[in-house]
Amino acid sequence: MQSIFLIGLSGSGKSTVGRLLAQSLGMPLYDIDTLVEEECGQHIPTIFARYGEQYFRACESRALVRAVQTTRGAVIATGGGIVTCSENRALMAERGIRIFLDVEPATALERLHAQHEIASAQGVLPETRPLLAGADPLAALDALLNTRIHWYKEAEFACSTQQKSAEQVVQEIIAMLIAADELDGVAPIVRHVRVGEGYDVVVDWGGIGRLAHYLRQLHVPARVFIITDSNIQRLYAQPVLQSLTRLGFTPHLYAIPAGETSKSQQQLSAIYDWLLEQRAERKETIIALGGGVVGDLVGFAAATYLRGVPLIQVPTSLLAQIDAAIGGKTGINHPKGKNLIGAFYHPRLVLVDPSALLTLPARERTEGWAEVVKYGIILDAELFTQLEANADALRTFSSPPVELLCRIVARCIDLKALIIEEDEREQGRRAILNYGHTIAHALENVAGYGKWLHGEAVSLGMVVEAAMAHKVTMLTSDDMLRQNRLLTALGLPVTYRGAVQAQDILGAIQLDKKVTNKRVRWIMPQRIGEVIITHLPDDVVLPIVTEYFAEKR
Repeated sequence: MQSIFLIGLSGSGKSTVGRLLAQSLGMPLYDIDTLVEEECGQHIPTIFARYGEQYFRACESRALVRAVQTTRGAVIATGGGIVTCSENRALMAERGIRIFLDVEPATALERLHAQHEIASAQGVLPETRPLLAGADPLAALDALLNTRIHWYKEAEFACSTQQKSAEQVVQEIIAMLIAADELDGVAPIVRHVRVGEGYDVVVDWGGIGRLAHYLRQLHVPARVFIITDSNIQRLYAQPVLQSLTRLGFTPHLYAIPAGETSKSQQQLSAIYDWLLEQRAERKETIIALGGGVVGDLVGFAAATYLRGVPLIQVPTSLLAQIDAAIGGKTGINHPKGKNLIGAFYHPRLVLVDPSALLTLPARERTEGWAEVVKYGIILDAELFTQLEANADALRTFSSPPVELLCRIVARCIDLKALIIEEDEREQGRRAILNYGHTIAHALENVAGYGKWLHGEAVSLGMVVEAAMAHKVTMLTSDDMLRQNRLLTALGLPVTYRGAVQAQDILGAIQLDKKVTNKRVRWIMPQRIGEVIITHLPDDVVLPIVTEYFAEKR
């Protein structure tokens, strides 16, 4: 990957953002100010005071040259005035991507004062920055910005840092890079799903940036309707719309509130209203850009609007990429239960971009591992062992293991595809995909949608259901402990803490889709990699559920 140069005023967050961005992308970090201080053996305020700004700028330029020459690609946090030298601007334009971190001078000054105060409180006596030494630092920053703004705006990307944490800024930068097709990855992995008319699932690191390419391959009409949620809108809406427009499409965007509560009749009706206002036609494509909530809701809208319009799934969460977007299940929740209203409706394409996981909050990324573990338990002991061997790297996600992650995602997709090709409408073996979900769906409903993320609830459900399997001597204690250790290693919950009562869980279970003749069909593991579908007597289920959901706060 090319180098990424962060430019902007002092106080815009270049050093902090640079450190987090380098960690997220698995790239080395170079801080130009630090390189200058190392070369000179003095702090920058001292260099300025003793030798003047011209001498410092020469040191800064040499440091920039060293940074771009010593690495194939790095995140490089520059000084605020590096753009004043035409040779520096030309070098950055030639060797990488420039990102302008935009900040109001007053905010930058507040941050600089805060940094100075923190250092002093820690017992460090920092030298006063030249910017802060004058009589009116804010006027000085204003003047610097006015002088440099046209150079800053030469950057390929701009990202405001106003009222945002460094983590939020990093998420937005990565989303920009993804949508602009600037991330290096590995060769796409394609799995053709043989149900209905058939469709491809493409695992492509950075694939969101190539969405227009895939749309062209499908020969869809130019007008496309993207439906996403408020979180994904903040990250991806503008760059995705720009990318599609640049390549000849006419995209329209609609966003629902983020969260499980949006899988509702109210939000479904709002989508219908919007599509009708746009006069969306039967041959025009709806694109579901987001996690499982978006995929389920938008898929159901596509299945029912004008009795069915073309659908493309672009899942952005791990859970959606390996499970929710594959297999044609769409739907909304009902107050009495999860996913009780819906339809089977297959997309024309599922574009899975694992790089989108880099822009998720840690909790939302972590929940997806529950479904990956599920695949290992129900179908693939080798996958389970692979997860055990790489749990630390997969959990922390620093220096993301791109090739490994793409292989794991592709393997899960292949496993699900094999099942749905055999049992498209869940009349038989497809039910094994619901291991852990009987308890999970009941917990999500009783606790209130959104209290527990779906993957967290599935993790707890697998713990309970494995305990049931062990109780009836189907599953050994060693395999039960292996499952729970792996869930823990991946950052998932294995013990319940909350106010939900066992009797409420038991009541909600009776509304599960797998209930037949008022009897629950349980998915019970026999060993890692193999499960069966069976009924269990009440004297097995009741004590385990009662003990697990005993009141714990």
